[in-house]
Amino acid sequence: MAPKPPPGWISDGEKYALLGLNIKVTDPKVGHLDLEPNFQIIGGADFKVPDEWREWLGSIRVEEVEACDLFIACKLRSATPDILDGENILLANRLWAFYRGLLLSSTFATAHKPVILTGSCRDGEVGLRQQQDLDPPVPNDFRPYPDVTAEQFEAAAATAGQYERMLATRQGSNRWRFNRVLHLYCHTRTEADLLKRIHQYARCIDGFVTTGPGQGRKDFRSRTQLFIGPRHQDLMGEIYDVRSSVEHLHEDRYLDPLTRPTQVNLTKKEAIIEHIARTTLARIVLNDRLWPYFTSKTALGDFWNKPADERQAIWGQPIDPMDALAEFDERYLPDL
Repeated sequence: MAPKPPPGWISDGEKYALLGLNIKVTDPKVGHLDLEPNFQIIGGADFKVPDEWREWLGSIRVEEVEACDLFIACKLRSATPDILDGENILLANRLWAFYRGLLLSSTFATAHKPVILTGSCRDGEVGLRQQQDLDPPVPNDFRPYPDVTAEQFEAAAATAGQYERMLATRQGSNRWRFNRVLHLYCHTRTEADLLKRIHQYARCIDGFVTTGPGQGRKDFRSRTQLFIGPRHQDLMGEIYDVRSSVEHLHEDRYLDPLTRPTQVNLTKKEAIIEHIARTTLARIVLNDRLWPYFTSKTALGDFWNKPADERQAIWGQPIDPMDALAEFDERYLPDL
């Protein structure tokens, strides 16, 4: 019997990693994006789960994978397609970087757990060698499932490429500080509790402003001006108060009792601090001129010792944190 031809998205002798996402995509440009050199978009309608995968995945997970709106493929030609080795790890790591890039470019949420699948194609058969489920991002309370646009997919691919470069060009630093903040941000996107999200996103910013002992609130208020300008110091102080209350087990200050005005206020604060954390991380990854200043604690200490005007010239223009509330409508918030 002649071997069957491989599906159109992969060729014989290639290894692959696939990121499956069940997200809202209405932009017709997405299916035609050029995300070279590392990534390819496959529309959900163009992807058929091979029969040999079904026992591996199980019936429920197969249904969820088949419901994915699209897949991101990362591939390479291999001399050892039958062996699960460092090549598969490289492909999966690239997809992880793409996924992190998408988290930094969009506030998307998924209907099911995202999944990374890896294997190879041999004699027309696409083998599945490893599966990894990812924790799904939680929906935003007032904009739960936003469209993911072509521009956001392009930004995710660019972020992934830059992040791979960042890891390869250490410049004497192991990048521990930056990697810790990035991990904290990505994990917080999966946290269901609103107060905990405010706490953790504020810690992301703490990781870059390096507040001093006993002056955390003061430094947080003043140093965040670098990212958002000088008009929001009081707001940053209020957000830091929420962070401290959660840190020291005083959530009852906001929850006992939880009123509608408090719910609205906290929801706005969460959207704002998430926006600041996300845009800060994205700017650092995408601008290699910032890497020497924001990837290690020693570099951050040197940066904050510079004059304020020099710091701002290095960082660039601040963002407007109120952009996070552009589509805020409290009618979408859940009832208490």
